[in-house]
Amino acid sequence: MSSALGHIRLGDATYQVGTERIVTASGDEVLLRSQSALVLRHLVDHLGQLTPRDDLIAEVWPDVAVTDDSLTQCISDIRRAIGDTKREILKTVPKRGYMLHGEAVAPVSPAPTAGPLQALPGDAPASARRVSDWQDPATQATGPSIMPQLDPRDVLPTLAVLPFRAQPGSSNGSMMSMFLGDEIARAISRSEDMNVISRLSTLDLSNHGGARDAGRLLNADFILSGSVLEMGETIILMLEFAEADSQLVLWSDRVALRAEAWLSEAENIDEIVIHVRRAIMINEVRRARSAPLSDLKLFSVLHGAVGLMHRFDLTDFDRAQNYLDYVISNAPNHPTPLAWLARWHVLRTVQGWADDPQQEAQTALDFTARALDIDPNHTLALVCEGQVLAHLKHRLDEARSRYDAALALNPNDARGLGLRGMFLAIQDHGEEGKRDTERALHLSPLHPHRFFFLAQASAANIAAKDYSRAVTLAKESLRLNRTHVSTLRTLVIAQVGAGQIEDAQKTATELLRLHPSMRVSNWLRNSPSSGYELGQSAAEKLRSVGIPD
Repeated sequence: MSSALGHIRLGDATYQVGTERIVTASGDEVLLRSQSALVLRHLVDHLGQLTPRDDLIAEVWPDVAVTDDSLTQCISDIRRAIGDTKREILKTVPKRGYMLHGEAVAPVSPAPTAGPLQALPGDAPASARRVSDWQDPATQATGPSIMPQLDPRDVLPTLAVLPFRAQPGSSNGSMMSMFLGDEIARAISRSEDMNVISRLSTLDLSNHGGARDAGRLLNADFILSGSVLEMGETIILMLEFAEADSQLVLWSDRVALRAEAWLSEAENIDEIVIHVRRAIMINEVRRARSAPLSDLKLFSVLHGAVGLMHRFDLTDFDRAQNYLDYVISNAPNHPTPLAWLARWHVLRTVQGWADDPQQEAQTALDFTARALDIDPNHTLALVCEGQVLAHLKHRLDEARSRYDAALALNPNDARGLGLRGMFLAIQDHGEEGKRDTERALHLSPLHPHRFFFLAQASAANIAAKDYSRAVTLAKESLRLNRTHVSTLRTLVIAQVGAGQIEDAQKTATELLRLHPSMRVSNWLRNSPSSGYELGQSAAEKLRSVGIPD
C-alpha cells in the first residue's frame, strides 16, 4: 500500500511514506531506531489489516532468533513517536498481532526548521525546544566577506558545534552549557575523519536560524546544536545533529546525568561523538546509493563506500571499490581512502570472494604503504597493514608491531584493540585476546560496524574457552549482519565447544549456503591460526558438524 500513498495520517502525526519520517502536528520530526522504522513500514504496508507478530518478526529479523521483547520495544517506540498514549492508533490484538489505523492525506510542505529533540519515555514533548525557538529575528548574521578557496578534493566532512543554550531558570546552566559544548567539540576534533569548525568561530551563533543558515555561514556540512536544563543536581543535555543543507535531523537525544558525572566521566562525551560519527556514516551511505557519483562531495563518496563495503552484499561491495577508486583519483595524497581500500581487499579475501588471496594481500600492502608514506602516524593505515600482515601474509611479528604502533598513538582506537586481541587469540593467548577485544567492544557501543567487534570478541572468547560467551557474542553479531561468513564460522565453532551440536549443524548449513565452496582444509591453510592449538581445534569442530574437509 505504501508505494501508492504519499502521506499517512496517524492520529495527530503524519507518516511520510517516501522518506519514512514521522512529523507531529506542530511540524516537529521524530526519529525511530532502524528496527522500529522497519516495523512501522511493514504496518503501513498493511494499514487497517491485522499483521501477525510472526510476520513482523520475520520481516525485521529474518534468519535471526529474537524474543517477543524486541518487537514489543519497537511497538512502544512507534506509539511514543506518534503520541498514541491510549493505544487506539496502533492496536494490539491479543495473541494474534497488531493493527495500525490511519488515513491517506495530501502531502504537506515540510516545516521550515528541523524537528525537536526526541523525548525520553514519559517526558512531555514540550520539554524539547525546536530550532526555530532559538532564532532571534533581530539578529541577522552575515557571513564572512571573503570565503576560503577550499580544495574540492577535501575528503572530510565539516562539522560545526554551535553554542549550547542554557534553559531559563538554570543557575549553573550557562557554565555547564559552555563546558559541555567545549568538551564535545574538543572530543570530535580528535577524530581524524572530519573537519571541525573552531569554537571561537561559532560563539556569535547562539541565536541562529536553523541548520541551513548556520551551515551557510560556517561553510559546514553538519551542525550539532543543543541546550542544557538544570533540574536539581541533574543536568539534562538535549542534542540535535542535522545535515546543514537539507536540515534533515540525523540524530537527536536527551542525556540526563548528575553534574559531577558530566565533569569527571569522559565516556559520556565519547558516546556522543560515536553517535555523531555513526549518523554521518549512515547518512552518506544513503546519499551514495541514491545520487550520481559526480554530484557528491568526496567525503560523501568516501563514507558511503565504507558503509557499502561492510554490508557484505556483493553488488554493494563492488560498488564500494569503484567509489574508493574515485576518491583516490581525486585526492591521491590523502591516506584515509588508501587505507580503506586496503581493508576492502582484506574483506574480499576473508569473505571468500578472492580468486588469489596472496595477490589481494600484496595489493592491500601496496595501498597501506602509500598511505603510510603520506602519514607515517596514520592509525587507520597502521591497523589495516597489521590486519593484512596477520591474516593474509601470516607475518605475525610485523603485524604485532603495527598494532602496537597504532595503539601507542591512540590507546583508545577500538579497531586496533579488536585486531590486536584477535592476533593474541590466534596465538593461543586467549585471556589476553579476550581482554583487548572486550575493551574494543566497550569502546564501540554504537559503532556502525559493531558486528565486527562482536565477532572478534567471540573468537577471542573461544580461545579463552568461554564458549557460552562466544555463542552469545556471535549471535548478536549476526543479528546486526547476518551475511558475515566469518562470524557464522565462529558461531559454529563456539556452539560445538558449548555442546550445542544441533544448533551448530543448523549454523553450518547456513554457512555453506552463503559460502558453498567452504572447505576446512582450505580455511586452515589460509588461517594464521593453523600452527596453533586454536586453529587445529577449530578445524576439528567444523568437520564434526559436516563442513567438508
